[in-house]
Amino acid sequence: MDTYKKTMGIFSLRNRILLFAVLVTLVPSFGMGRLFYLMAYRATADMTEQKLKASVDRVGYTVGLWLKERHHDLHIFASSFIISNNLTQYYAQVGKGGGATSLKRIVAYLNLIKSQYIDYDSLVLLDAEGKVIAASDSFGADHPLSLPADWKRQIQTFDRFVGAASSPEGGPAPVIVIGIPLPAGPAVPPCLLAMEVSPEALKPLLKTVLVDMEGGIGEILFVQEDGRLMLTVAQPEGGKVMLLEPGRKTQLLAKPYKMQKFLGEDRTVGLAVWFKDFPWGCLIARDYDTAFAGVMQLQDQITLAAILFSLVIGVCASIVAGQIILPLKTLTRGVLRVGSGELDVSLPVRRNDEFGIVTGMFNQMVIRLKKNQCELEQLATTDSLTGLVNRKQIMTVLNTHIEQYRRYASEFSLLMIDIDHFKVINDSHGHLVGDQVLSRIGQIFRHVLRTMDVAGRYGGEEFMIILGKTDSEEAMATAERIRQAVEAYPFMNEDLRISVTISIGVVEILGKEDTEASLIGRADNALYEAKAQGRNRAVLGGPASRIVS
Repeated sequence: MDTYKKTMGIFSLRNRILLFAVLVTLVPSFGMGRLFYLMAYRATADMTEQKLKASVDRVGYTVGLWLKERHHDLHIFASSFIISNNLTQYYAQVGKGGGATSLKRIVAYLNLIKSQYIDYDSLVLLDAEGKVIAASDSFGADHPLSLPADWKRQIQTFDRFVGAASSPEGGPAPVIVIGIPLPAGPAVPPCLLAMEVSPEALKPLLKTVLVDMEGGIGEILFVQEDGRLMLTVAQPEGGKVMLLEPGRKTQLLAKPYKMQKFLGEDRTVGLAVWFKDFPWGCLIARDYDTAFAGVMQLQDQITLAAILFSLVIGVCASIVAGQIILPLKTLTRGVLRVGSGELDVSLPVRRNDEFGIVTGMFNQMVIRLKKNQCELEQLATTDSLTGLVNRKQIMTVLNTHIEQYRRYASEFSLLMIDIDHFKVINDSHGHLVGDQVLSRIGQIFRHVLRTMDVAGRYGGEEFMIILGKTDSEEAMATAERIRQAVEAYPFMNEDLRISVTISIGVVEILGKEDTEASLIGRADNALYEAKAQGRNRAVLGGPASRIVS
């Protein structure tokens, strides 16, 4: 027994650690430092890759939203009676040698739009085969419109087309061609309305993505399917530009969504992706020294710590082992939780050393990820013009109220609202004034409604409001307050006051058999009744009906 105790004392874990540290001083010290460095490096590389992926996703979302706005503008321009009427007259007269006057009116209309939207290089009206019928004066008559090769397939699939950037012969800069089909009629064959837009218009939007990147230093490159460079955006202005060499661009595009490091003369990290919805690829690059500054600083600190550690082996060996293992386990658990999608993670920072730095960086990364997620969710659920929730979100809220009613009998009411004669406002005062009216009405809703109520833009000039814990009588009172507030609001176009009124259909959920479709149907019927009775009034839908005006 004494021999056993003596043997165990000699070979205890503490003594073995001390013996190992004494026999191999520098090797385990530097080895441990190297291991920790590699783990920190890998964690930093993973975080950098996630940030690059988040940035490229945001670039895709930003560009997609920008293109949707261009398509929306084209639909608005195409809906003008100037286009439809003059096209009808043109095709009626062109066979007789006429039609020039109608084309002049269309050109004048396109020039008017071009003067109001300076970001658009030119506007062009095309026939079904892509030949130019009429164009704004800014369209170069000495070069053909560079339509994408598959523009007919795009129209059949997506009801629009987007082309790669191309430089007109002799043109100063590349342009993107975006277009939509015009509705055909008995007397008008299919036509197209297209615009030429410079890729430079994307720069202000893309710079916000770079500014949000840690350190604010980076570069975004857009390339076309043939590898040609389309657009470069660098941050900060006048700072170091990390133009990726052609070979590096090829390497990145060959492995999309995978971060790669280039540690040559220009030390960079980059990531590329091919977009599905438009014929471009995107490359995002960051300065390597900025992205890995914390790790490189940590490497120097580890070297110094390893030397000091070798001088105090007997005293600190066991303590250092515990101080390394426990924080690493905590950090690893945190990384795994974030990797599984949980963003409510905050690791305690109890030490002011390398572990504290990495843990602090980890906590900051999680906070930024959560903030970016909230911002993306808000963009996905908010109507940008009115500030109200969009149609998808208001329908989600409606379904939630229906489920709560079925479970807890929590009553609610639904208001369907439509702006009276909104097309007249657009035709008389212009679409910009129409947009201002929609925006002001959204403000009125937010001012009148309670915090528990939800207002959303259902589509065009139609709105939906969900009144929580509200019966039909209270809903009618609220509808009347809204109607009066809109009628009394001083909508102005320069010095001219615009009369704006609304019609409202009001319904209350009647029972557990009520569904989303039945509620909206009854509200639409009540709204139709309000319009039939002369507009500027609220009608209660359901078994009993009454009108407030």
